[in-house]
Amino acid sequence: MKNRVEDINDKRVLLKSFQSINQIENIVKQICSSEMDDIQISVLGKVEDVNLDTNFSDSWTELKSYCSNKLRLTSNFGMVSNAEIGTYFIAGFLAPMFLQEINGKTIGAMSAGFYGILGGLGIDQENVSDYSKALNKGDLILIIRGNKSEISKLKPLIV
Repeated sequence: MKNRVEDINDKRVLLKSFQSINQIENIVKQICSSEMDDIQISVLGKVEDVNLDTNFSDSWTELKSYCSNKLRLTSNFGMVSNAEIGTYFIAGFLAPMFLQEINGKTIGAMSAGFYGILGGLGIDQENVSDYSKALNKGDLILIIRGNKSEISKLKPLIV
């Protein structure tokens, strides 16, 4: 008898940087209205650079509420201060990884934390570096994880 490994839910990750959180909101709405049940979403953005194109003030509560209500990322939310990137928020499925503490310091706050987490998702170091620079300059990063067929359906929406 031959052993065989079947990869039914071959997971893929799709990342894209955006200048406006409203662009991300529109994509999330499209994903939520589709019948893709296994999609996981995270958003990262520098706290001081978030512009909701409304009367948003730099209120942590308002940002958390926005991510919960508008982006529908209710499960996890937190803030990380990283010497290289600055202070940024993380919402969605990756938040527990960024907020996990080791010796009293969150992984996302560690100099290699951002690179390690995205690298662990299969993103090559050059692209991780590009996303780190985009985040540092004020862009927001949308991270979507799903099976291969779902991600291929989402690519046209995000490009």
